[in-house]
Amino acid sequence: MAAESEEPLLDAKNMDGPAVKWTIADLFAVNNNLFMTYHVMGAGWDALTPVGSVLGGVLFGTNLYRPYPGLLASMGTVGFGVGCAGMALGLAKMSHTVSQGENASPPWNEDGVQNRVDGLKHNFMVRVMDLSAWSGMGLAAAAMVGFGGPANLGLAKGSIGVVQGLALGSTLGGFGAFGCI
Repeated sequence: MAAESEEPLLDAKNMDGPAVKWTIADLFAVNNNLFMTYHVMGAGWDALTPVGSVLGGVLFGTNLYRPYPGLLASMGTVGFGVGCAGMALGLAKMSHTVSQGENASPPWNEDGVQNRVDGLKHNFMVRVMDLSAWSGMGLAAAAMVGFGGPANLGLAKGSIGVVQGLALGSTLGGFGAFGCI
């Protein structure tokens, strides 16, 4: 019997893997710059919101920072703040790359942007993170509606509670994506 070569599920050079046929990112594919902006900000949110939520839980548990009396509300608040910081960092990095123009690697010109967009359209890790974060937020929104509002789930009342819930939903989605990748 001929030995079959086992290839890794993900190729480290281009991160091709199982196809993720559609994500929210595809709504922004009408313009390459808009698509890139969505991705760099979304990647910051997707990766750092779970980090912030865990940090919020640790800070709450150690009594170092308790912006709200409940654990979930504190986790959601810090997760939201760190996720927004991640979006800002992504946008700042993209702005720096744009300012480099032809000196960026790959160059920030029509071909370079198209190359980046083509890569993102089939990057399994990026697409599964996007889909998972949005799915988690959708489930969190459904839970808040189903239970009569965020306060009934241990979150703050009103819109800040909704934001906390969405950050926690994104965090759960992110953990699911981490497990998938």
